Amino acid sequence: MSPRVPNPPKTQSPILGYVRTSGVLFSLFLWANHIFLNYRVAGNILLAFLPIMGSITMYLWVILVADEFLLLESSERISRILRILKHLCFGVAIFYGALALGLWVNGMNHSPTVSKRTKIVSLSDVDIGLQSYRHLTITGWDADHNPRTILSNDKDDLGLHAGGDIEILLSEGALSLHRIIAIKQDKERFHLKMLTADPDSKVALAGLVEIYSRGKDFGKALELFDQLYDKYPTEADIGQDLAARLIDSRNYEQAAGVLKKLVETKKDYELQILLGQALIRAGKRDEAEKYLEEAQQLDPTDIRALFLLGYIYRDTGRKEEAKEAWTRVLELYPNFAQAEKNIESLQK
Repeated sequence: MSPRVPNPPKTQSPILGYVRTSGVLFSLFLWANHIFLNYRVAGNILLAFLPIMGSITMYLWVILVADEFLLLESSERISRILRILKHLCFGVAIFYGALALGLWVNGMNHSPTVSKRTKIVSLSDVDIGLQSYRHLTITGWDADHNPRTILSNDKDDLGLHAGGDIEILLSEGALSLHRIIAIKQDKERFHLKMLTADPDSKVALAGLVEIYSRGKDFGKALELFDQLYDKYPTEADIGQDLAARLIDSRNYEQAAGVLKKLVETKKDYELQILLGQALIRAGKRDEAEKYLEEAQQLDPTDIRALFLLGYIYRDTGRKEEAKEAWTRVLELYPNFAQAEKNIESLQK
């Protein structure tokens, strides 16, 4: 009986090995590039330029396919150089991935956002094939006035330009690095400059009312709204948003003052309802009744004015009128449970 010849050991396909290794390497670089752009930090110029290094290394790895497919092993010198380059790529990949992991960990902390105002000194577009972004050189802030270089991605405001005023939103991360949340145009400065050039600018006045009301700086917002209304009484619709924010902040009388100006020039159901709500909360039921009744005449099919009037009638001792108002609500909107409960409460 002849001896059994063992099967030769299976060798891994060079192509399969290259595909597996390259897939891991490319995935690492793409993930790291994503982290560098979306978990960017301020204060370190090296981190702003690392995506370029990472992309160059990734493309270098593509060139190293020659070691697998062009059969350059016959040249010992070239083969040695390719192996050194390959090891260098692996080293850069580990370093790049470790830094990206650090930025990702830093970004896990959700501390309060702070705003820093600065100016763009210069900007340059970087196109590295699979990804593109911008380098912004900006002036410093606080006590540090040295220029800084940061990354800008496609989530930042459009229209950023050299010489433009910007607002950078920062959040301190888990590793005490200041993560850049967003880069926005400094619209307050933009509108203030516009207002300086043209004190009657409707765009500037409306923009500043919006900015200050969002920031709950209602003193400035109301002052600028008065200027806007005096110059453009029929085009002061921004006042409705201002009034809504005043109501949310429980500044009911100020909200009512804004809305009274608006209804003088524009009879609108929504404005009348909002004004009625503000006056009720300010304790001025008589005035609220007047505006809500006007609202009911503007749109007899909407139940909101009727529903609020029912409470005013009830609280001023006019139970029959309150019952009529809530009954009318049920006619327009059957099975409205709260209106039914209110009518039942009047009978007790």
